[in-house]
Formats: sequence, C-alpha cells, structure tokens
Amino acid sequence: MNAIEKFEPMLFLQKRMPALLEDLYYIKRQAYVINKLLNLSRGIVDHLAEKIPAPDLNNLKDELLRQYTNSDHVMDHSNTLLNTYISLTSQRTNEVVRVLTVFSVFFMPLTFIVGIYGMNFKYMPELNWPFGYPALLLLMAGVTVLVYVWFKRKGWL
Repeated sequence: MNAIEKFEPMLFLQKRMPALLEDLYYIKRQAYVINKLLNLSRGIVDHLAEKIPAPDLNNLKDELLRQYTNSDHVMDHSNTLLNTYISLTSQRTNEVVRVLTVFSVFFMPLTFIVGIYGMNFKYMPELNWPFGYPALLLLMAGVTVLVYVWFKRKGWL
C-alpha cells in the first residue's frame, strides 16, 4: 500500500512518465495476482474447518479478508491513478493540438493569399496599380489581426 501512495504526487509533478506508468501497472498486476490467490485461499480455508480450532480459523478468515480488502484497495487505487494518467496525457495532447490549430489558422489565410498572387496570370489589375503591393501587405496584416482578435475573444490566447 505504501508503494502506491508515492505515485500520486509523482503523477502530478512529473512531465514525462513512461517509467512511472510501467511501475504503476506492475503494482496493479501484483495486486491482481495477490487478489486471485487470496480468493482461491478462501476455499481452502473453508475446507480446513474440521481440522483447525474455531478461534484460529476465525483469525485466519479475518486475516484473509483483511488482505483481500487491502489488495482490492490497491487495485482500485492503481486503476484510479492509471485513469488519471490517461486523462493528464489527453489534456497535454489537447493543449498541443490547440497550439497547432492556432498556428495553422494564422497561416492558412495568408498562404491562400500568397498562393493566389504566386500564380502567373498575365492580367491582374492590382499588379499594375502602384499601391498594389502595400495594399496586399495591409490585407494580410488585417487578416492576421482579425484572426488574433477572434482567438482572443474565444479565450484561446
């Protein structure tokens, strides 16, 4: 039981946890095996009822029940920690995806504009206009500001 209690702070304080996850899974498997052995031992203890005095048999049954309860508690606690680990990993993944989404939304309209003007058309009226280049830069800056304001209102920045 003491071994499993050290994992909770480690789960929330460490950034990378592959070894932690492996150790936690190992403890869970140990508790599962102990649980199965104790469950099988119940049947054996019940068959020893004629051969062991009643007080000793009751003490043995109480100890068996206590150990079974402890192993069950360790399994439940390790399951909870494993689920918490999965939730934290999912949350970190969502944060990364959110940042990548913000970057892609900033650059997608700019890439579209640059793609249009990168094509080799002979007749594009704004190319002959003296303010075509500055107007295009202002358009791109305006789109960037618009995307920034939109994300700011959404609470993503």
